[in-house]
Amino acid sequence: MTFTGAAHCGHGAAATTRRRFLGWMGAGVAGAAGLPQLSGCGDAEAADTPVDPTQIVMDGHVHVTNRIYWEGIDPWQANVGGGGWDFARARAGGVNCIIENIGTYGYWNYDYTPKQSLRLLDTLLNYATANADKMAIALTPADARRIIASNRMAVFVGCESGFDHEGDLLVLDALYKLGLRSVQFATQTGFNAFADSAAAPLQGGQAPVFYGGLNDNGRKLVAKMNDLGILIDLTHGTPQTMAQLIAASRAPVVASHEVVKSVSGTTGITDDLIQAIAAKGGLVGIHGTGISKRYAQWAAANPAIAAAENSLITAMVGYQPSFPRLPGDHGEYIARFDSEFQARWRALTTFREDPSAANFIPTADEWAEHVKYVIDLVGADHVALGLDLAPGRTSVLPNATHYTDLIAALGRVTTADNIRKISGENYMRVFSQVQAT
Repeated sequence: MTFTGAAHCGHGAAATTRRRFLGWMGAGVAGAAGLPQLSGCGDAEAADTPVDPTQIVMDGHVHVTNRIYWEGIDPWQANVGGGGWDFARARAGGVNCIIENIGTYGYWNYDYTPKQSLRLLDTLLNYATANADKMAIALTPADARRIIASNRMAVFVGCESGFDHEGDLLVLDALYKLGLRSVQFATQTGFNAFADSAAAPLQGGQAPVFYGGLNDNGRKLVAKMNDLGILIDLTHGTPQTMAQLIAASRAPVVASHEVVKSVSGTTGITDDLIQAIAAKGGLVGIHGTGISKRYAQWAAANPAIAAAENSLITAMVGYQPSFPRLPGDHGEYIARFDSEFQARWRALTTFREDPSAANFIPTADEWAEHVKYVIDLVGADHVALGLDLAPGRTSVLPNATHYTDLIAALGRVTTADNIRKISGENYMRVFSQVQAT
């Protein structure tokens, strides 16, 4: 989860039709390209259009398990509210594959990180089992293709904000056996035993540089992830951490949800890191917030309002318990800890965009500018979707139904063959290479 301010898409046109979507995805591609179950943006006249059920539209950075756990929602139900991502609207918008990131935010006092990882992972696995007619956990790209071909959502399991802040190799191995296939290496806090995090100042006020990138524990973790076939995600690492992860890994790596600095003009991943990721065979996922120069200019002119736009997210991610764990504790500490953090999470659902930002929020075409830049810099094999839709802010999409807007925007900057790569095939290739290392 990234803290780069609110964004939103300008949607002057009516909802995208199924036929238009198929045209964007399929022009010049052998066979009729498209996706099943696009009723959320379809029309009656296109109902008999041939559809290729194997076309992949994949978001490489999703957060929905935390919503199930903390909000108690059923994300396969339409109009669940509260902001953020849900299965029902994403499926209606054409998405059929994701990397779902369980997020251990707030639970970074060492032993509670693996505890929260297990609670969230159990929540996801149970939910997938209960909805096996609509979704399934994918362990490999071949699994994902079979699940997609059966007209269900394929879900790779990832972790953001840390699986264990001590980086225990046995904990990693156990979580791998439970289905973990992607790990955001930086923990979004300075409290870890293996790598620097660019987000450290937001969690506990730590300096972002302590190790100067990775330490020996970090390099051992990289080797273990390579051995297991776990995809390493660079996002939220410092530039040194990212560069050293790229160099240390035997397999391709990804930066799953990033803004391109050369396009945004302010924050984001730099050209040299994009080039290094590509040289390793990896990819950069383009984020859904904080992506336009127009919004950055508005934020610079309205710093207090811009800070307020991020305040709910930073309060949640930077949570620290307001009380110590006392000797003789008999469960009171974790009960109060959970209650406090749940209040921080649920506060995200109260977010409303400030009206003064309305004319400056980014569009799908501005999102596509980042994709186009990466294509021009390193090629279409090294860029993907990584929107990081979450409650607590708006995004380039007003909700998950509108992934078709991004596909349409890509159609204005690149070829149909490149769109197929960007929309999902690049991630399938990277996962295959990671698991073959």
